[in-house]
Amino acid sequence: MSRSGQTTEATSTSSTVKGSSLVATLLRVAWLSVLLGLGMEALLLLVAAGSGLVPELRSIVADSVQKVSWSLIVCTGLALGTTVSSALRAPLMGILGFLAAPAAFHVARTFHQSAKETLEIAGNVTTVGSTSVFILALIKGIEYACLGIAIGWIGRRPWGGLLSHVLVGLAIGILFGGTILTFTYVSAPEPPATAALIGRGVDEIVFPVGCSFVLFSAQALSNRMASEDEEQSKPG
Repeated sequence: MSRSGQTTEATSTSSTVKGSSLVATLLRVAWLSVLLGLGMEALLLLVAAGSGLVPELRSIVADSVQKVSWSLIVCTGLALGTTVSSALRAPLMGILGFLAAPAAFHVARTFHQSAKETLEIAGNVTTVGSTSVFILALIKGIEYACLGIAIGWIGRRPWGGLLSHVLVGLAIGILFGGTILTFTYVSAPEPPATAALIGRGVDEIVFPVGCSFVLFSAQALSNRMASEDEEQSKPG
């Protein structure tokens, strides 16, 4: 076989492997994101139970739909950037986070409301003005742009292990979670209940940590499988 033919075959094989790696990574992130959404709902149920408030099963289902759809879109959107190994990873993940978070925010709200209507859940519907929704979506976009940039940067560092990812998620959660809680309290027509604020705070702080864990876990699995494939491809 000529050298040009070998080069073409090697390029084709490399493109196929990269495509398979991208699909595999996104699939891992997708199912881990579903687990994260369900885990967040379980955590919030524990917080609500601690406050003496246990929602109905139908409300739990509707809230789970919201959590899973939000988690799936945000984490999968950020995961697209982890497949880039160059210095462009951090800015790309920042852009993806800025776009994915507002989209996920609106999709999750729509699914949540649709689930409530389907399950015929009356009451407990919070009316939020369009301006407030836009500002919240913008804050979310900035938050996950920052998270994407940070994760993209530390992911290429030798010390960027699980602890680093968790600490970054926690820092982002505390900073922007506090901002969102303050805005929610100030913009509400009536002061929100303490239990509602606590639950919202837990959600806003813990989720970025969970998403960081999902991204790290998916990338670690991809790297391990790539290493195993490389070892198997070596001549015996």
